[in-house]
Amino acid sequence: MEQGRVKRAVLVSVEVASDGSTISLDDVVQSNEEATWTKADHVTHKTVGRDFTNLPDSELADFGHYILARLSAFQSRDEL
Repeated sequence: MEQGRVKRAVLVSVEVASDGSTISLDDVVQSNEEATWTKADHVTHKTVGRDFTNLPDSELADFGHYILARLSAFQSRDEL
């Protein structure tokens, strides 16, 4: 990685509980000084049923669209 260059990514995580699941989307950054990723910004989250894959197709598509849009924005700023 170039000196001083910041890389960005989207972190998708799920927290499963007995009464449901919470899906979170966060922006993370990696600087050239460390090989670790750090959460930069919490973007959004959604609480769903325990089976988090049981969402309407439109909601699944929205999640995918959001992730690709964030990655495209990072790419346009040369941050991938």
